[in-house]
Amino acid sequence: MPNHFTLPRRHRGFSLVELMVALVIGMVLSLAVFSVLAAWEGRKRTVTGLNDLEQAGNLALYHLDTWVRSAGGGFSGAAAVGNSIYGCRLHAKAAGGQTLPRTEALPAPFDGVDLDGDGNVPLVPVLIVPGATEPGDSGEASDALLIMGGQHPLAGAALALSAAPASDSLTLPNTLGLSAGDLLLLADNKAGRDCLVTQVASSFGSGDAEPTSVPLGGSFHAGTIGDVSVASSFGQDSAMVLPLGSAGAQTPQFLLVGVGDHSTLFSYDLLQTAGADAALQARAQGVFEMHALYGVDSDGDGAVDAWASPDDDGYTVDDLLAGTPAAKARLLRIKALRVGLILRATQREKSAAESSSPSELVLFSDLAEGLQVRRTLSSDAQLYRYRVLEATLVLRNNLALKG
Repeated sequence: MPNHFTLPRRHRGFSLVELMVALVIGMVLSLAVFSVLAAWEGRKRTVTGLNDLEQAGNLALYHLDTWVRSAGGGFSGAAAVGNSIYGCRLHAKAAGGQTLPRTEALPAPFDGVDLDGDGNVPLVPVLIVPGATEPGDSGEASDALLIMGGQHPLAGAALALSAAPASDSLTLPNTLGLSAGDLLLLADNKAGRDCLVTQVASSFGSGDAEPTSVPLGGSFHAGTIGDVSVASSFGQDSAMVLPLGSAGAQTPQFLLVGVGDHSTLFSYDLLQTAGADAALQARAQGVFEMHALYGVDSDGDGAVDAWASPDDDGYTVDDLLAGTPAAKARLLRIKALRVGLILRATQREKSAAESSSPSELVLFSDLAEGLQVRRTLSSDAQLYRYRVLEATLVLRNNLALKG
């Protein structure tokens, strides 16, 4: 009789059905875990990206506020004297040669900036150059800002000449506060057409305790720059000397500021005080576009009571630099800038719904429609996250001036 051996049930393995059910349950649990992790990672990436945008925007506004608040320092006090020196054509040189007027195009993103077609740059506290740059990420025109200000301890006190200037020296009633290496602005408040940046020679102060003759020399001095000469372009009775600072501790800020490729805010030092190689500086990333308006004191009470676009009559680049009394009065009436930044995250989302970006971004939405800047986003551009930041930046040195 055959002997049939049967294993007890507790010794049997999993059946195929049981194994498949276990695998399905495991896969479902794994998918659930990975879905949770993916969602968490996405939220973390989004939060990190938005935090980076906020930090980039705050950094950009910090730089802009610092520069604009100092705009006009060193020369604004002379803007209300006589015929006003605002708008005079700047002439300057550095170690590498002539820097102003420009003899060649500026580097990107400012290579399209040429205010009068001849490379001239005017002396102004601020100037909005509309549509001056076209950053590759945006593909749309973005404004640039021309911001100028000195940093000298004399804080813009104008010094008169006591004798006609020579090509390598200036004679002043007193030279208290001046030091070797200081940068000086030589201007004429009657003709008002040209002004020239020069430098106190390193030998200054080595002789008399209170010298009245200031020798000129150094990397930022030249007797003649372009068609302007220290000795023949400035008269004793109408010329003034304005200390701007030095190329070291108190560096004057004569800057172009604008948005370039890779959503980066750049500045360019027009005087090249740290050398030509260091003139172009990346200041903040994540800045997609920049636009600005003028804050105007239209009734002379020292307060901003109107906003003007750089495309408005009277406030275009050509209008403000016309050199007429009306143009100089308008420059005096500009008391603030309102700057709007569009920030964009570097991370591209998978869908427009995930990015939650609108089809249109609006700057200065609380102002009249003619002053607003509207940016329509393509379907591809909507795959990124955006932030809009605005700030009103006050020109402290212009507030006390009456136009």
